[in-house]
Formats: sequence, C-alpha cells, structure tokens
Amino acid sequence: MSKKQQYGLLVDYKFFSGNHAAEIACKEEMGLGPDEWGIKEVQVGPFKVGEGNDGKDWDWFYLPVPTELFSRHWGDGGNGGVPLAVQVEESGTLEYGPIEELAKRLPELGSKAVLFLL
Repeated sequence: MSKKQQYGLLVDYKFFSGNHAAEIACKEEMGLGPDEWGIKEVQVGPFKVGEGNDGKDWDWFYLPVPTELFSRHWGDGGNGGVPLAVQVEESGTLEYGPIEELAKRLPELGSKAVLFLL
C-alpha cells in the first residue's frame, strides 16, 4: 500500500500584503458564503519590538491561515492545479504543493515563513 501524498501551504509573510485577495479568491473558487472561510487573513500587531516592548521598532504583519475547509478541499492535491488564492497573491508569498518539497524551501525563507500541513 503506497503512502498518500500530503500537501501544504507555504507562506512567506515578510512581504504578504494583507489585502484580502487570497480570502476573496478562495471564497469565489470554493463557493463559500459570507461567514465561511477557506483562507482567513489574520492581523498580528502592531506592537513595539525591543527589550520590555519599549523599542523604537514595530512588528505588524498579516498571516493567511488555511481553515479546515481549505484543507479538506486541497489537502490531498486531488483537485489538481493550484488554488486560486495562491495564484492571485501578486507578491508571490504563497506556495502550494507536496509538503516535502515545500519544507525544503523553509530555510532559505528565514524566520518570517510558516508551512501549513493541509
């Protein structure tokens, strides 16, 4: 019995815009209603960075998080192609594919990257 290929979503969020394009594209592609999400963009911050959080720099970013609906739809790669949410992200910050291939890319992306197993 062969092991089923697992897929993932790789997010390089240092340049992710947070413009909700991935959310909207995912809703359209999957036919989701107003209160359903395939990808949900989450805002983190703003907050000061530094010792005791009193530094002069700020941390503020958006992270696109795949929901269970997205995982069910795209988790086994059975739908073929690439999710529309990945295609519309002009910054190239989202990648979809076999988890083993995506995991190899993590070290080159640095600390502002996350890999979701779908």
